[in-house]
Amino acid sequence: MTADFRVIVVDLAREPDFELGALKVRPAVRQVEISGRAETLEPRILQVLVALSRRRGEVVSREELIETCWNGVVVGEDSLNRCVYRLRKLGESSGAFEVETIPKVGYRLHVAGPAGAATMASATCVAVGRSRTRWSTASRACRC
Repeated sequence: MTADFRVIVVDLAREPDFELGALKVRPAVRQVEISGRAETLEPRILQVLVALSRRRGEVVSREELIETCWNGVVVGEDSLNRCVYRLRKLGESSGAFEVETIPKVGYRLHVAGPAGAATMASATCVAVGRSRTRWSTASRACRC
């Protein structure tokens, strides 16, 4: 299967600093900062965050994440799942962003605050298998 996306490998040393809501991300030093508190992240977790932030509000496939963050090396599903889990924890604790799972496809980053309000407001509940919903934007409690 040939991917139909342009692969730009995440090189943390060359990535510029950026903000996700109130979270300041410094890829070159592998740090995120919110309210004056800095945390150092594992390189792979930060690579996944950078890859998702490059395409804020757009769906990024699992295959594209593996190509851009693992440089195409074959890895188990658990490797990417672990990174996404850790990013969700960071997003929850900081309130700066959310990572939405698009079942069978990939992930989408939603940024909180003024810069990401349009992205988060336009997102809808995502049906997951037989359960009613697993993700909602504003209230975190979907009434689907």
